[in-house]
Amino acid sequence: MPLQRNEFLLQDLVTIYTSPSGLTDTRTGYPYQMGGLIVGGYFDLTEQEAQLYGRSQLHEGRYRFVQIDSAATASNIVQGSIGLMKTLALGVNVITSYDKGLNGAIRPVVFLNAPTAAQVAAGCYVFVQEEGDAQVLGNSTIGSGNSVGQFVSSTTGGTVNTSSGAGFGLLTIGVATTTPTASTLFRVILDLPPIQG
Repeated sequence: MPLQRNEFLLQDLVTIYTSPSGLTDTRTGYPYQMGGLIVGGYFDLTEQEAQLYGRSQLHEGRYRFVQIDSAATASNIVQGSIGLMKTLALGVNVITSYDKGLNGAIRPVVFLNAPTAAQVAAGCYVFVQEEGDAQVLGNSTIGSGNSVGQFVSSTTGGTVNTSSGAGFGLLTIGVATTTPTASTLFRVILDLPPIQG
């Protein structure tokens, strides 16, 4: 399937949707299976377009509409944490928490919001960031070398870490563009391969 660019946005890039189309019948509460959003569809935004949304977590980059795995650990899905592909069988558009992912080096994405445990258990749909300038969540014990230009890697619980002298490795997600800080959001230019979903 070719890349599918979305041109239609029902609500917001940080909304938690209950339907794969983003549309739900107001009488029955059941999802519409057509029209609206497409799982795997994406938006590319410039910095100016991202800032027009008025959301601090949005910057220039690619945002893809995905389904959250219903068995994901909800407490590990927060703004700036890293999510991973669940399984090869489910494909690149079913994302889970870092602790339940296939492998830390396979299909990392950045979560934009924090669905509740009930929303995760229901298999909600969200936008994640997969390219561009992203806000990521520093690990509580972030390594030394906390400066702009350091390689940033994913680690336990979906947070990120950096250390001076660290080279590019399998878990590297990008390069810090603001000073990496423990347990805080900071910005990174993502260095992840483009995915066709």
